Amino acid sequence: MNMKHIISAALIVGVLASFGEISAQDAQSAQSAHTSSDPQAEELLSEISLRASNYLNINAVYTSTLIDLQADMRLDQAGEVWIEGDKYRLVLGDYTIISDGVTVWTVDTEMGECYIDDAEEIAADGMDPAKMFTIWETGFRTVWKGEVTVGGEELVRVDLYPEDEGSSFHTIQVLIDEARLQVAQLTVKGRDGSDVVYLVTSFLTDVEIPSGSFGFDPTAHPGVQLIDNRL
Repeated sequence: MNMKHIISAALIVGVLASFGEISAQDAQSAQSAHTSSDPQAEELLSEISLRASNYLNINAVYTSTLIDLQADMRLDQAGEVWIEGDKYRLVLGDYTIISDGVTVWTVDTEMGECYIDDAEEIAADGMDPAKMFTIWETGFRTVWKGEVTVGGEELVRVDLYPEDEGSSFHTIQVLIDEARLQVAQLTVKGRDGSDVVYLVTSFLTDVEIPSGSFGFDPTAHPGVQLIDNRL
């Protein structure tokens, strides 16, 4: 399986059911977004980035839903991610994805395999778990969509449009808790008709992370076959 696809599914977050298919208005916004970003959206996102830059680390718990609109398929999973600088450890279903900022190890417990990749190559498609809560900082145009109510919460929606037209997705809908300056939910709209949905249920910062969390320990995964994609 393509490691970029695995990590893309594990990282991109959202609440697809709240918005459904992209509308004509969204499509028009996407086209205009290639020329300029919305100052109001940029201001709010910059405030979130500034606050995030002061965190020592992040620990988030989430539920994810992979929705294939063409195949009428839905897959729900629970996950958790730890982020510290450019390092991360992400758990989603049968996958544990670990990076020390240089190398990425993707452990598939069901298959008994561990794929080894360069972190830079994995992030080349814009899918860097270390940036999942500040994903807008590079490579996107932004559009302010206004206030929305989701699950009884008042949130602000900002849409991101990738500058790279060859990206695997065309829109990311970001839902923000403006009072806390935190990303609450994201919706990623895939070009192939499948969308990955994550609902963040817990967001903690400056937590104690066990030593060795951002490295691969073979003794913790006995019998796992190593597949080095860097060769």
